[in-house]
Amino acid sequence: MSALHVHRCVFRSFLISVLLALSAASLAQASNKAVDDFVAQAHKAMTSGKPQEAVSLLRKAIDLEPTRAELYLMRSRALDSSGKMDAALEDANKYIELAPNDAFGYLNRSRVYMSMEKSQLALADATKAIELEPNEPDGYFRRSDIYSDMGKDAEAKADEAKAEELDRKARR
Repeated sequence: MSALHVHRCVFRSFLISVLLALSAASLAQASNKAVDDFVAQAHKAMTSGKPQEAVSLLRKAIDLEPTRAELYLMRSRALDSSGKMDAALEDANKYIELAPNDAFGYLNRSRVYMSMEKSQLALADATKAIELEPNEPDGYFRRSDIYSDMGKDAEAKADEAKAEELDRKARR
């Protein structure tokens, strides 16, 4: 995998988590304006390369709405970017607990496991994400990266080809 490809996947996953958070916020009947403001500020902090600031803002948002799942996903991403892998894993687990059928939760936790050099756990989560969303290319890209790290080149190439095929279809 090229560094550009990895960066694209990481950014795309973060962007999706932000979009999920923003759409969930706009759909919530009793939306909390303060939480929405913290989410917007956290997004700005992340895009400005200030993940620790985003962590702080998201902590405040979670204090106000501790059952709002997407806040944990966003904070997990910010913690990961800050190099705080154990805390990122805790938030990834909490997100999956609150939203067990969301493939992006498993992709997020898979990325955290990869950073922690826990390939088998990362592989299991990438596979779970693919089971939940078989037409989402990010699952195949992630699993391809894991297979590549494990030295399973044939599996990595097959998943990368599948991801690229799905990506092309999505862009049409």
